[in-house]
Amino acid sequence: MTNSSHKILLFVLATAMPLTALAQTQPQPARAAAPAARPAPPAAVARPVVATPSHTQQFQQQVNRQQVINQQNQNAVQQQLRQNNMSQQRSTATDPALRTQLDNANRAQQQTYQAQQDANVRRDQTVPRVRGTTERGAPASSGSAGH
Repeated sequence: MTNSSHKILLFVLATAMPLTALAQTQPQPARAAAPAARPAPPAAVARPVVATPSHTQQFQQQVNRQQVINQQNQNAVQQQLRQNNMSQQRSTATDPALRTQLDNANRAQQQTYQAQQDANVRRDQTVPRVRGTTERGAPASSGSAGH
């Protein structure tokens, strides 16, 4: 996160906290001077307890999410470079047996990459995915189509 985004996040948190505190306070009804008979107290309603992480924990979670996203992006770039290298090798190969070997290696490489991505998703179930990082998947092979 950049310095300006840190400042924006802190500003939003600083302004949101007093507003949420005000929203949670409920005005007390005015009491009568001398009530003749006391009404029955209302039945207690069970309210769910929601534990919210502290500001530091929220910030750390955001940092962790960003690190996971950065790692995913780096993995995708590395996979794309491997894919381009494999496609270039295949396009320059003249021997059909060598092309078949390169195709098989390419398929194995894509399956390994996809298995790693699937393992990362299972491991980091709590980390939300940014649209486009997981939809991308393994880059398509441009050299093996139609040969």
